[in-house]
Amino acid sequence: MKGMNRIRRGKNFRGVVSYALAPVPHHSTPPVLIGGNLVGITVEELTAEFAKTQQLRKDVEKPVWHNSLRLPKGDSLTNEHWKLIADDYIKRMGFCETHLRCYVLHNDEAGQHIHIIASRINVLVDGQLYLGKNENLVSTRIIQDLERDHQLTRTKGPSPSSAPKVRKTGRNEVKMEARTGNKAPKKIIQGAIEAVLSFYGTITIDDFIYELGKQNITAKASIASTGKMNGFSFKYAGVAFKASQLGKAYSWSSMSQKVTLPPAVEPQVIDDTGLPEEELEEVERLTNIEDEPMFQIPAIPHIEETNTKQVRWLLWIPYLKQIIQALKATGLSILKPSIKMKLFHFVTPPKKTLAIKNHSQSSKKASVGKKRFSI
Repeated sequence: MKGMNRIRRGKNFRGVVSYALAPVPHHSTPPVLIGGNLVGITVEELTAEFAKTQQLRKDVEKPVWHNSLRLPKGDSLTNEHWKLIADDYIKRMGFCETHLRCYVLHNDEAGQHIHIIASRINVLVDGQLYLGKNENLVSTRIIQDLERDHQLTRTKGPSPSSAPKVRKTGRNEVKMEARTGNKAPKKIIQGAIEAVLSFYGTITIDDFIYELGKQNITAKASIASTGKMNGFSFKYAGVAFKASQLGKAYSWSSMSQKVTLPPAVEPQVIDDTGLPEEELEEVERLTNIEDEPMFQIPAIPHIEETNTKQVRWLLWIPYLKQIIQALKATGLSILKPSIKMKLFHFVTPPKKTLAIKNHSQSSKKASVGKKRFSI
């Protein structure tokens, strides 16, 4: 089975759908829509369904993906068998069930073949785009696997590239194996890596490290601050190896085809506008906490400054207790206060005026007292 020389990508679904469904003279039978996940059957219906995916990602210039699979001349398959092969192929290529696609069967003198038309835009995962890295080379390898798995006629594929080299066991390691009867740590690590990769096919870095850890092998990924993966280092039974010491087959350039990096996660910025009003007020208060007064100085009446030099220090005596208590409450010392206190000036009024005031105040208190007791 062969694919097209190059997988095609395009801008317009109508053109490729019309081409696939249009009957031409060299066809032995009219084209038949044999599968896919679309509801429509006509050119207009199929094009309309494909066009909906374009609305999800208007920034994508070429959403159309098109390839064909052709059997050798003289071979033929049923529609159901073709459908199974197409589903298997599109899945191995990396498409999901939510990528819209259709399969159209052609039959002509050169042999049977199907056209696979798909949208690169995922309809459910926020318009996620199928990228298809090295898809022509990948497609050729997948077709060879399909021939084997579906028992089709095996065709000649591209010559396989030489496998990366694996470093052989050194002389000292061979002697140690002969002396102890146990495998050298290098062989154990190489065998464990091969077993994990052959079993899983593709595996993430975290799962790869975990699987080796179950075999008492410590694998450490070397990732630069820029996020670039440089490779692995391994350790078994206290003996450490760099990937280059195991061979080129274990370098990151070789292993990156089977060991995948996790997708990058963008940091999320949490906005405080979603906080309740009470919390916002508390945040604002804590932000401006320096503006709040730490303590209050007892209020001392201010008296105009007249002849105060001789008695100024005597007037502080009634307030010393309150001042000391206020300083203790704030953790300050009376000898070394951390704030500058304003000077308060007091004057003593003449004795006559004091007597008059005291007499008036006592008369007021007596009258108030009488009223209280009379009620």
